[in-house]
Amino acid sequence: MFVIIVGSGRLAIELACSMASRRDDVVIIDRAIDAGKLGESFDGIIVDGDPMDIRALKKAGAERCDLFIAVTGDDNVNAASAQAAKLLFNIPKVLVRIADPSKASFFRELGLSTVCPTTTGINEVLDWLTSDLMQPWDVAMEPSILCVQPKKEWIGKKFNTIDKSQGMKIVGIVRKGILTRIPSRDVVREGDTVIVSIRHKRGQRLLWNA
Repeated sequence: MFVIIVGSGRLAIELACSMASRRDDVVIIDRAIDAGKLGESFDGIIVDGDPMDIRALKKAGAERCDLFIAVTGDDNVNAASAQAAKLLFNIPKVLVRIADPSKASFFRELGLSTVCPTTTGINEVLDWLTSDLMQPWDVAMEPSILCVQPKKEWIGKKFNTIDKSQGMKIVGIVRKGILTRIPSRDVVREGDTVIVSIRHKRGQRLLWNA
């Protein structure tokens, strides 16, 4: 299989090396790729160029590519190069990394296959929060775990000062695509996604008004 991988970060490097070790024909394309990171065993081709440049994609062999994977750290670069791969070069399989969940949904509607590390990470955190590690909280209560956009009145407030009515507890945040526990002395910022646990009695319906 002939594969083009866009990007030169850790994910792109690991993918390129792994697929080359499976005897796939691999081309990795990005600006200023550090060939040393690929290691001596990598027998693929390195193309130094802008992955949004049609000429660079042609140089990488897009016209005969079987699988195109765009995994730079920039959603716009990934989306633009993936759309070119699909629409201009008719590459049959195109996979694009999109960190912003709202953008991921949009590009899926355009027919692109997407991987969203933010959504995957949130799901992993929620799985952890609802695992046996969290059983000691309260056997009489039923925890509800939600990912929510912070209310306007929360912005600028320290996490430990936010109203904990209805048993609400902030257990983590997603900030700039990174999942973390609550920063000890930090405040809620615009763009944060707040992970909350709300304990409520069985039979009660949980209503959330953002």
